[in-house]
Amino acid sequence: MVRALAPLLAGLLGLAGALGATLALHRAASAALDRVLEERLAGAGATAAELLGRAGADPAALRAVMAANGLEGAYVVDRELRVLADATGAAGGRADLLRVDPARVARALRGEPSVAFAYAVGNLPVATGYFPVRGPDGAPAAALALEAGQGFAAARAGLRRALWLGVALSALAALALALAAAGFARAERRSAAAAARAARGEALATMAAMVAHEIRNPLGVIRGAAELVRARSGAALAPRDAEALGDVLGEVERLRRLTDDFLDLARDPAIAAEPADLAELAADAARALGRAHPAVEVALSVPPLRVRADAARVRQVLANLLENAALAGARRVAVTAGPAGPMARLEVRDDGPGVDAALRARLFEPFASGRARGAGLGLAISRRIAERHGGALELADPGPPGAAFALTLPLEPG
Repeated sequence: MVRALAPLLAGLLGLAGALGATLALHRAASAALDRVLEERLAGAGATAAELLGRAGADPAALRAVMAANGLEGAYVVDRELRVLADATGAAGGRADLLRVDPARVARALRGEPSVAFAYAVGNLPVATGYFPVRGPDGAPAAALALEAGQGFAAARAGLRRALWLGVALSALAALALALAAAGFARAERRSAAAAARAARGEALATMAAMVAHEIRNPLGVIRGAAELVRARSGAALAPRDAEALGDVLGEVERLRRLTDDFLDLARDPAIAAEPADLAELAADAARALGRAHPAVEVALSVPPLRVRADAARVRQVLANLLENAALAGARRVAVTAGPAGPMARLEVRDDGPGVDAALRARLFEPFASGRARGAGLGLAISRRIAERHGGALELADPGPPGAAFALTLPLEPG
């Protein structure tokens, strides 16, 4: 559960960190931009108020101030909030209280200029400034109001776009981190599973060698004694006794094959890889199955594929897969193959009962078998042979009913 959540947690931590950094940068940039805009508006207001104090409240002069600084509005009001001059409208009436801040006008008339973001147009805050316009005696006689225009708002709009771009990039970075963490977790699980399988395989191989060594000698004695009894007795044996003696020799042979499998599992005999035709190997395995299980139909669809393999070992793998299908109760087995990049991929599919879900996870482990009399070594040995060739043997998705196995082997170069 913890491993499954690790990629999600990594992604969330990455997203939180990236968003935190993005928001911190945005706040710092926004504060710096506000200071720049305020200083720009303050400088324009101080200069314009000084000019108006000398030349008087002239609408033409206000329009020139607007044009020079990219402003949205410029007007002059007195203490009674009457408009003395307006760059964009008529003078003489009272100022619109929705537009004017009386408190800041009063401050300007006390000689205190102010700049602030007073209201918003859509999502963009608009800065306004109030500046004292001094009369001939040097005392504030009126207040100049300036309203920032699109030139001021565009910079904040660009900053907002940068914020959303930063958020999007943070999300993408977090997603990439989560995918990388998920890939690392999958690789770690595969590595751990492979190491555990190798450790189990080594322990089982050691045990198999010990068991095979202890069994082979007694088996040889039993077989020799049974054959000697049959040779000496000849026709004197009753039919039931002859049948019983045959059963003994049959079981001895079965145990001999089992000890050979144990030894194969233990010693990992060398692979003598050379060019081989996969179609011929599949045909040989199919003919062998036909002799042992004539009722099972094998449909071959294997093109000539040159693989780099130990022919005898690969034939052993194919024969084992076909034998398993027949013993599981299949009546038809389809063998198909084709190239898959630098590998040849061969699939064996049957119409039998399939692999029990409880057995799937440990199907290729030694002694895992779905049959009552199965030793559970064939698939373990077959997978080891495939891996020692640089290939793989896996349980494929068959689609009900039946079972399917996929064998991959390296193609012969050139």
